[in-house]
Amino acid sequence: MNGRRWKKIPSLNTRMKLIVFSTLLPLTILIGYLLYVLNSSVQTFDRVSNSVNYASRYASEFKERMDYSMYYAIVWDMDLKELREGMYSVGGTALVDPYQYIGELRSACQEMAEIATVKSNQYLPELIENSLNSLEKLVEEIDTNMQERGHYDENTELLESVRNLTGLIEDNIQGYINAENANFADIKEELMDNTHYAMKVCVVAVIVVAAFTLAMSTLTVRSVVKPIQKLCEMARQVAKGNFSARTQVEASDEIAVLTNSFNDMTSEIGYLIENIKKEQENLRATESKLLQAQINPHFLYNTLDTIVWLAEEKRNEEVVSMVTFLSDFFRTTLSKGRDYITLEEEEKHVESYLKIQHFRYQDIMDYEIQIDADLYEFLIPKMTLQPLVENALYHGVKNKRGKGKITIRGYRAGESIILEVEDNGKGMTPEELHRLRQHVSGEEPGADQGFGLANVNQRIHYYFGKEYGLSFESTLDKGTKVTIALPAKNIIQK
Repeated sequence: MNGRRWKKIPSLNTRMKLIVFSTLLPLTILIGYLLYVLNSSVQTFDRVSNSVNYASRYASEFKERMDYSMYYAIVWDMDLKELREGMYSVGGTALVDPYQYIGELRSACQEMAEIATVKSNQYLPELIENSLNSLEKLVEEIDTNMQERGHYDENTELLESVRNLTGLIEDNIQGYINAENANFADIKEELMDNTHYAMKVCVVAVIVVAAFTLAMSTLTVRSVVKPIQKLCEMARQVAKGNFSARTQVEASDEIAVLTNSFNDMTSEIGYLIENIKKEQENLRATESKLLQAQINPHFLYNTLDTIVWLAEEKRNEEVVSMVTFLSDFFRTTLSKGRDYITLEEEEKHVESYLKIQHFRYQDIMDYEIQIDADLYEFLIPKMTLQPLVENALYHGVKNKRGKGKITIRGYRAGESIILEVEDNGKGMTPEELHRLRQHVSGEEPGADQGFGLANVNQRIHYYFGKEYGLSFESTLDKGTKVTIALPAKNIIQK
């Protein structure tokens, strides 16, 4: 361009990756080092704690239990092997079999030597072994005397030697514990040194990473901010409704892609908004037609004629009921302009309609409503059930010989709410059922009698998607069932 030579620089994507890599790599290494230091210290502390806790059991119990066991064996003149652990207890101290307890301490000494963190403690078995051997010989001598009887005084003297040996063993174990505890101070000092060193490393690493990141970020920002500012200005124009706004930037990297995408997006948004406006207009027109259908002049005239006739017959209570039903019906139909009403309100709405019609067709029509009370708080599109009930009455029950019945059900099935309107009226042939399905799905025009059903199906598709809506089952001379599927998870709750 105009003889100017552009300096080739890395792409925005490459520069951002370089910034991230230069920041994360040193920090990852630093975090790994800190975790290593922390883990080493924790493991050392844990080893010391385990060795101290393990040895403490015998330091606090061995002498007391051994002395008590030997003393009471001599006093009670009891066989030592009968002093099994848990069988006898004196003053809260459980007596033990001396032979088993000495063997247990031998095994424990081996374990303490293996988990010791102080080198001198690794020779603990050698220090205590001689004491345990001597103690075992004393126990055997006392045991022999007790078998022979009559050596009570001699056993009492030997008991004093036992106490001296158990005291020596206790001192050795306590010395092990003291040595392990002293190691805590060394570990603490080592941990402090490692911490100070780690802090120095952290400071240096943060300074280096911050300097490099700042330099790279400054260069990147300079090459990005100006084009982004242009895009922001265009976005403000789009936000004001100017979908013809376009922008161009002098860039050869991702900014150029972003600019082109912005221009394409603006065009697409304008197109979509126009479509949405058309869909909204169509939906409002459809709802207006449905509302007009609900305020059917023939239905209203017939109902008012019925009320007049009842009034002339002086059937005042029935007049009040009819007027109340009619008032409730139209109150719910209008519903203050709301698109959604509760399922309980919808039930009352369709019940008002059925009560009015039952007055006129009580000789040929009966009805039943079975909607689970747990569904009452869910909101559904208004005028969902009534068009289906009206269709069942006029095209099913009225064309049947004898009395018919309309049954309304509502229940929950997994993540869906299922509403059913079933009649035992005339039903349809397979050809008629196919044409009705085609009409309701919008695949072909239908008669006026299917307008309400198609309207309900269309509104459900608009609100929730085409996976929900109406389905039909019908058999000639047996009746028809219409099923409505609504998504329970998408229906708003109060």
